Amino acid sequence: MHRVLDCIPADVSATQLGVSWNGELPAVLAERLIDAPGHPSSLHLAVIGGSHVVTVDAPSGQFREEISCDAPQAAGACWPLPEDVDEGGYRLLTRTRAFSPDAFETAGDAIAAGGGDWLIATFPGVGRHHLTALKGEFVAGEWRWWTHHLYPGELTIVSTRSTYRP
Repeated sequence: MHRVLDCIPADVSATQLGVSWNGELPAVLAERLIDAPGHPSSLHLAVIGGSHVVTVDAPSGQFREEISCDAPQAAGACWPLPEDVDEGGYRLLTRTRAFSPDAFETAGDAIAAGGGDWLIATFPGVGRHHLTALKGEFVAGEWRWWTHHLYPGELTIVSTRSTYRP
């Protein structure tokens, strides 16, 4: 699902990203809900201001990950965005890559062509690939999700992979 948004993105620098957990749900610009086959839980993928919030709802409770420029202001947040977090059934891996202009365009084309399993939101701004992309699935009793945050003005892509076992 590809959404073209007509708003000014709030998150415009990869260096300002942080992560927070279990906060309030911010205003959502684009979203997708995925139900777990054979399990009473769901995954809510949401694009916010150029970044993302992912929420798992399960009988054991709710879990929320927010990666954004606002996340560092929350209690218990991590900033800058850590490369690896592994706590209590949750794991976050982050990869930040800087590109040449041509390599950024090539990587951006591949991410933008992500297919129907991806929630892709494109923002107005510098370059054609000012976008956020999210994908999630439920496998072997855990939720897995992947994200890409593209910053054309910095020629940078921040990619994350998270898992959570409800």
